[in-house]
Amino acid sequence: MKICAVLCVVVALALGSPVPLNTHSCRCASSARSLLSSLTHIMEKEGKMEHQDLFAGFNCTDLEAQMIPHTQTASVCQPSASDDAMSCSSQRSSSFSEEECLRNIRRDLHYYKLLLKSYKPTASDLSPVQTATSDLEQCLTADGAAANGAFPEWGKWSGTSFENRVTLCKTLKGFHVRAITMNRALAYIGSGDHRK
Repeated sequence: MKICAVLCVVVALALGSPVPLNTHSCRCASSARSLLSSLTHIMEKEGKMEHQDLFAGFNCTDLEAQMIPHTQTASVCQPSASDDAMSCSSQRSSSFSEEECLRNIRRDLHYYKLLLKSYKPTASDLSPVQTATSDLEQCLTADGAAANGAFPEWGKWSGTSFENRVTLCKTLKGFHVRAITMNRALAYIGSGDHRK
């Protein structure tokens, strides 16, 4: 963990940028990259894992990503747009809130952790994603409140084995997109740009 903080300082000094104020987010950035890597591994292998073919009988790449319907992470973790650099996605009128962003990331992680844990049969090939999800959630919870609370009921795993695997594919694709958002948000927080 100390290595990441030192690496952040060295990189910041080498690039001539200010030293990130939030080295905790830097520490969590490695956990976020691990999660993204685990999800990317499953998606790149198209579900053909060591113990089973998670996506046998259909092409997962042709299916749409299924996102969490109640999340606000993408909007609250969007960097504040400066007056001279407006982007087409800058629909936030309020300033960036690190606390709100991290709270939403923790809620998303908690949601996906519970959702993947409930997948039956529990695929041992999902364990790297489950472990990385728990690790990132614990890292982020060390500095903030845990993401407890009720989530909308899901009937995700109530279909046939084939239907459940299709849903798993869509869910993992959505989680992959969310993991990209989390990585970008943690990098932004770690940079300290929102405090300028």
